[in-house]
Amino acid sequence: MAETPTQMVCHGDDGGPRIHPCRRVQEALRAAGIEYDKVIAAHGSPIPFLRKGSRETLREATGDTKLPALKLSDGTVLTPSREIFSWIDRQR
Repeated sequence: MAETPTQMVCHGDDGGPRIHPCRRVQEALRAAGIEYDKVIAAHGSPIPFLRKGSRETLREATGDTKLPALKLSDGTVLTPSREIFSWIDRQR
């Protein structure tokens, strides 16, 4: 059995706007019955000079600063959300 993937999202999380990629990816994972661990990996604005803190921890974990990101048990990181949606579809 595969290990649980880790979904990295922004602080908007499930409470963000319905069109927000972080929320949409989580809803798609749940709808597909895929269990996942969640990490809120960034706070504040997606615009670098408006952010609170840095995304260096996210960069260390995924190699990038973009969210949402899904890290699979083999170390593969999927981003942007369209790649995550494609992976979810392939799991069905």
